[in-house]
Amino acid sequence: MIASSCLIAGSEAPRSTPRNQGNAMQGKIRTIAALCTLTVLGSARAAKPDDGSQLRAQVTHSYPSLRYVERYRHDFPDEVQGQAFWSAEHAAPALPDANALTRALAALQDQHVALVGAKAGKSETLGMLFRTASDGSVIVWRVFDTNAGNVHVTEGDQVLAIDGQDAHAWMQHAATLTFGGQRRGRYAEAATELGLATPVVHRVAGLGNAVALRVQDAKGQTKAVTLHYKPVDAGLAKSMTAAINRAALPQHFKANGLRIGTLRIGAFAPQYDDAFVAAADAASKQPGASDDTAMLAGYCTVVRNVIREADTAARDADVLVLDLRGNLGGFDREAWLLADALGAKSSLSTLDLFAGSKPGTVQLAEEHTDPGCGHVATHAPLVVLTDAGTRSAGEFMASWLWASGATVVGERTVGAGGGFEFNGEPGTPLPGSGYAARLSGNFSVFDPAGTLGEGAHDEAALVDMLARDHFAPSRTHPFAIQSVGLRPDFALSSTLADLRDGGRSSLAKVLVQLKAKHQL
Repeated sequence: MIASSCLIAGSEAPRSTPRNQGNAMQGKIRTIAALCTLTVLGSARAAKPDDGSQLRAQVTHSYPSLRYVERYRHDFPDEVQGQAFWSAEHAAPALPDANALTRALAALQDQHVALVGAKAGKSETLGMLFRTASDGSVIVWRVFDTNAGNVHVTEGDQVLAIDGQDAHAWMQHAATLTFGGQRRGRYAEAATELGLATPVVHRVAGLGNAVALRVQDAKGQTKAVTLHYKPVDAGLAKSMTAAINRAALPQHFKANGLRIGTLRIGAFAPQYDDAFVAAADAASKQPGASDDTAMLAGYCTVVRNVIREADTAARDADVLVLDLRGNLGGFDREAWLLADALGAKSSLSTLDLFAGSKPGTVQLAEEHTDPGCGHVATHAPLVVLTDAGTRSAGEFMASWLWASGATVVGERTVGAGGGFEFNGEPGTPLPGSGYAARLSGNFSVFDPAGTLGEGAHDEAALVDMLARDHFAPSRTHPFAIQSVGLRPDFALSSTLADLRDGGRSSLAKVLVQLKAKHQL
């Protein structure tokens, strides 16, 4: 489901690709109504709608459930951003530029929102990614382009200042201009977007074509570097995917006699996996092969490779830790097949929630699932490690595994529980600013007990059901992660030391405690 998959692909949008749309070859399974325009009848002709009215119309007619958004904003007042511009109680906002549009759209509390179009530009990168800790620290997390500027920056360096401003203060401001449902997740997203986003995102954050950083290494030595943005091409995308997938924890280690095995998944980007490409290409040459069977052959090759890694990591281990921290999402078709392979039981039913055809209703459609590609042979207790940077398909995988009995440790995930491929192409650029707004076309609903059916549902009743227990996940009734994220069973805040050592010491302490309490 990727800001990442598409950011990885070097495109400005979309950020999410639902698994029943694993590739453009499979086509769209549903297209939500395109941008609706408002007209004001005059004595002679209709007046041209302003940007605020036009955006309000787009959201009112196409967004999956504004009642869900309003309920979340009511239940989490400390997380609220912006004013509910879609409400008829307020005048439609003036939206003359990208900054105003960003501040308005932030009110949707939705990470899957973007400004797109020619003015927004395509993805650009500093050749590195950043991560934040719960205490506000920022580090250089992954360097994947070792050009002349980046050779002076080392993974693990702490970022002290950004363009001459204290890094923590810069992040605080940038987070207010970043889409998402919760503050901690917006910090994580702002850190990601510092290293990788579209030009309009960087302009809104106050960045130019280059960024001046002051960094400090683990020995306390400081240095100043200036890094330049460059377009993301296929080579950089592949290098970045490999960097994201690189493990931060040893495959095996011990803590107080507890034997721990680990497995890392940083993104679901099979287009940059040579094994996927080779298998899909070979399958496509078989008589009668379709695009979809070729895709599935590629996915299954990836899944079987991960199964082998998981069995190796879990062999002779008391617990297997799946590290999804900083997972940038991607194709959730792959995420589902991997969850099915690693989980103790079949993944739970998942439905997509769309805007209804009548006021006060929403539409549910069950997501397509593929036959499994195999299953792990070694069944050590599974712990899923998440942080505020775990998003989209990464959150889906964590949710599916949690529902099958895994224990989730770490931070609440970012809350990107929808996707905007379902909208098809974004609407016509707004006449004033020239930007188009791309929005989630659906929210996903997890249904552990299979209580929901396809078709029209009363919106208020369904939102009340999803909002039970303060939007808590449940293994007995439907729940959603949109905006709220997946809550861990055991909260584990991250520190600068955790970012630098992969969190090994903190994780080990938690696992020892869980074992002592018989919670594994």
